[in-house]
Amino acid sequence: MKRKMIRSMGLLASTTLLALYGCGDDSGGGGGGPLGSIAKECGIDVDCEAGGIAEGNASISGVASVDTFFQSVINFEAAANGVSASIEAELDAIRADFGIEADADIGAALKAQFDANLEGGLTVQYEAPECKVDIQASVEATAQCDAEFDPGSAMVKCEGKCEVEASASVDCGAEVMASCTFQGPSIECSGSCRGSCTLEAEAAADCSGTCKGGCDGTCSLMNASGECEGKCEGTCMGSCELELEASATCEGSCNGECEMQAPDGNCEGAVSASCEGSADAMVECEGSCEGSVEPPMAKAECQASAKAEASMNAECSPPRLAIDYQLSASASAEFVAALENLDVRLSALATAMGKAEFVADAGADLSASAEGAVKGAVDALAGGEGEANLRVFFGLKCAVGELKTVQSVIADSGSSLSASMSAAGDVTSAVGI
Repeated sequence: MKRKMIRSMGLLASTTLLALYGCGDDSGGGGGGPLGSIAKECGIDVDCEAGGIAEGNASISGVASVDTFFQSVINFEAAANGVSASIEAELDAIRADFGIEADADIGAALKAQFDANLEGGLTVQYEAPECKVDIQASVEATAQCDAEFDPGSAMVKCEGKCEVEASASVDCGAEVMASCTFQGPSIECSGSCRGSCTLEAEAAADCSGTCKGGCDGTCSLMNASGECEGKCEGTCMGSCELELEASATCEGSCNGECEMQAPDGNCEGAVSASCEGSADAMVECEGSCEGSVEPPMAKAECQASAKAEASMNAECSPPRLAIDYQLSASASAEFVAALENLDVRLSALATAMGKAEFVADAGADLSASAEGAVKGAVDALAGGEGEANLRVFFGLKCAVGELKTVQSVIADSGSSLSASMSAAGDVTSAVGI
């Protein structure tokens, strides 16, 4: 009697595992044979008729970690399509401004108009947009996915610059440098200044902006007193006013923002502080990260979705840019009007492109993790880990069948986003960014 009972339990387990992987005998009415019939009587969707990702439904398996992963795929589709639409809107606006046909090569058409209407082409001074990933978004996504995860003990790492709270004791850890940003009007600066830098008495320095004072070299513009008030090809003695509020090394008084390294970790009085490791170093981070993040330790499928959610929620600030040009005598009024809008168009385009890079990375991570994320959960339950019941078994069967749709959705949205980024790249190349 005991042997028969054991044999019956073994057969039930075998049938269940076959149903899990979609290999069961469907002779019992389409959906796992005898188990399928029992499940149907319990109101369980054994034939996956509730729909999946293509229908915007992430509640496929009944397992929180797997369904959270599916939700991230749906979120990626929305994020990719949204940022692609933003890029295309700016491209359409540029085409309309310059009278470029929709099927024309926008980069080549712009360059042709610049050559025809400008003397010496177009010069763009440009600082890329700053994109930051919210560390808390990664922690929250992990907590929603993994019931066993403790947000209080979460450690998220940042590959890049991590913003931290400015204080008298900024702890960035070993082999990581703390940087402090101070706000003017006048700061003794021994780092990078964004604004204008008044050089120390009798000091001379290279100046990438406008040199006011003495110029040991060639000055592009001299005032009535014989002092330099332009570009100094050499060393400047006096003050250096930086163009576009760009950052440049300043050994003197900075009127603006000064970013300095703090070997002792003291950033008291600073408006912001950050920790940044070497090129390949990961910094433990609790604020926001300028770079990619490594989510806290959790289930594999939860780490994949948490990293993707953090990337998709990255925020990008507009870039700093200024356009210099000289119109030719034959420049048309329509071209002049279009050119006056170009800085606004380029700023919005560059911001969207910055966001697009993070969204594209999220799609690549989700695609690479999809099979392992879903089948890992299947294997865990088949091995006796977690709650095992008919609803979960058949839900995971539907989840395994959804993997092709996952890859298709990511590929389609990613392809559309890639095409938009490529067209935007043609524009930025044409203007010299």
